[in-house]
Amino acid sequence: SPNGEDLLISGGTYIITWTTYITKSPVSKVKLYYTQNGGTTWNIIKTLIGNPGSFSWSIPTVGKTKNNCKVKVELLDASGNKLGTDLSDSLFTIQLAP
Repeated sequence: SPNGEDLLISGGTYIITWTTYITKSPVSKVKLYYTQNGGTTWNIIKTLIGNPGSFSWSIPTVGKTKNNCKVKVELLDASGNKLGTDLSDSLFTIQLAP
């Protein structure tokens, strides 16, 4: 999560969560990304050591409401090989702070 149709407030925080099932190698790192344009451009949020299953994201400050946002989670092994990827199921919104 966020998994779509969520309303996140610019400058706030949101707990990104994911569930990992069996992988062919142990997960050594997780890379988190977000997009504001439906997936055309991805911005790195954080690279995490290990696989904690959640991360407290400081939502970026936006100048206007963004309706085409998604989060992507990539699981990597110790050699940096991708073990799995998942995206938000549908788009969510980052809204200007009130």
